[in-house]
Amino acid sequence: MATSIEPESLSTKARHVSLVQKLEGGTSALSGADAPLIMVDVNHQRNHDGRAFFAYKVYPETSKLAAGTSIDIVLASAAGVYPHLTVQSGSQGDSEFYLYEGTSTTGGTSFTPINRNRNFAISNPSDVAMVINPTVTTLGTELDAQIIPAGSGKKSASGSAATLEYVLKPLTNYLFRLTNVNGVAHPAYLNLEWYE
Repeated sequence: MATSIEPESLSTKARHVSLVQKLEGGTSALSGADAPLIMVDVNHQRNHDGRAFFAYKVYPETSKLAAGTSIDIVLASAAGVYPHLTVQSGSQGDSEFYLYEGTSTTGGTSFTPINRNRNFAISNPSDVAMVINPTVTTLGTELDAQIIPAGSGKKSASGSAATLEYVLKPLTNYLFRLTNVNGVAHPAYLNLEWYE
């Protein structure tokens, strides 16, 4: 059985240090055979903490992304908030992905970021504000551009998923854009995932 403990005062001097971890319900226990030290990556832990979010825009088969048009998602975080963000995108035709910093826009559809931990959906909202498909008045500085080829044939499709994250500056507009360059309307999606 794990040994439950009460954390000692920060002013107490100790000669020995033991690893302690927080358990469900807010109790703490010494790490050992009965309570092995739990190790997860940062993304996983932020999800448990209720600090992981996502946003998306999908053009399904019934409402395809028109040729030459884009999915645009513009976001900005509050002061002191540095989103660690990855991007996934896909289309059934050739597409291009762009990321711009310092974008200016008007209009668009507000989107409330979704908390990945549904137990925190209401109590811990994101500190990121965003709009989907606004009118872009100034692109800003291009930070990234990718060609996402779809291949050929009836079942061709393109897709891109980043494993490395962008760390965004607060109080700065970022435009994430997926453009259909195939010449034909296709289903497409753009998905942003981040933790704060």
